[in-house]
Amino acid sequence: MAEVIDLDILKPEGKIVKLNEHEIDLSFVPCGITFEVDEIVRELSSINKDKLDKNGNETKLAFDLCIKLCTVFCEHDFPEMTEEWFRRKVDGSQINIMANLIKDALNRSYQGIERYGKN
Repeated sequence: MAEVIDLDILKPEGKIVKLNEHEIDLSFVPCGITFEVDEIVRELSSINKDKLDKNGNETKLAFDLCIKLCTVFCEHDFPEMTEEWFRRKVDGSQINIMANLIKDALNRSYQGIERYGKN
């Protein structure tokens, strides 16, 4: 009898976000966009927090990166969810919350890989 390795147990419980009639699963980062999402998250984390607090160019850069992060995450399932779409249809608090949920999903993915590798 063949050994069965159930990789479905590694997939986290679903976390669905509703945004302008779209249902987006933010429970994990699909492997096809992991590196692109990781790059944007790293760019966000490198923003100078002191300059951000002064509401200068860093604030606009952070906001633009959050929109880019949301776009990269959503476009593979919803091609209409471009950067322009987010700028027209979504407000700043929605962008911020969604970007943070994507960052959390990326962190969980890395923790899961690390945890599974130790086992």
